[in-house]
Amino acid sequence: MNPAPLRVLIVDDEPLAHEVLRTYIGRVAHLAVAGHCYTAAEALAFLHQHPVDAVLLDIQMPEMSGLELLQALPQRPPVILTTAHSEFALESYEHGVIDYLVKPVPFPRFLKAIGRLGAGTMAPSAPTPASAAEPPAALLLRDGATTHRVALADIQLLEAYGNYVKVHTVAGRLVVTDTLRRLLTELPEAEFVRVHKSYVVPLRRVERLESQQLTVAGQVLPLGAAFRQDFLRRWQQTAQ
Repeated sequence: MNPAPLRVLIVDDEPLAHEVLRTYIGRVAHLAVAGHCYTAAEALAFLHQHPVDAVLLDIQMPEMSGLELLQALPQRPPVILTTAHSEFALESYEHGVIDYLVKPVPFPRFLKAIGRLGAGTMAPSAPTPASAAEPPAALLLRDGATTHRVALADIQLLEAYGNYVKVHTVAGRLVVTDTLRRLLTELPEAEFVRVHKSYVVPLRRVERLESQQLTVAGQVLPLGAAFRQDFLRRWQQTAQ
């Protein structure tokens, strides 16, 4: 008989963070989402009524921070903190947390934190044939205070922009707090390719290649030398 999955509560004021963590939990055997809370007060009430095995807790939230929530809980399950700011790391470990994850959280780093819960038998669950054959149809992207569901078919290109990524779509442009490296982990490898340190493009939208540049959705982009060989191989495969 398989053991019951560990129940994990996600506490974060950002819907996109919930979606990422929910997806990660779904990839790991013996984990299950116990609930979603968007404020510390909501989490406090949830924990008084529902037993959980672990909490993924954001630090910076309105009204009450994650660290203040930890202080308000006389007894608490193991906690893994998540935040976009690394300066809270030292203070957080004074509260006896299991681990400290800095957003955007890579999946391998998430697995390492989960392993510290003491469930050594946990491993990424194998995808079913159906899920392996069907790549995600859309991404949840947050532009400012608004979360957008963007169909992959509508993405024209992704452009690094300092600590943000400009996502060019057929409907306009979104500026999201993320990195090209992390977004690539959410995009189907067979459909999207990095062509420069600042650009990721859908292979189907590449219109023309000229020496060290290519045209994508009407825009001329540089083709980085470090990415040229992989791009050419994959672009040629799409034409076969």
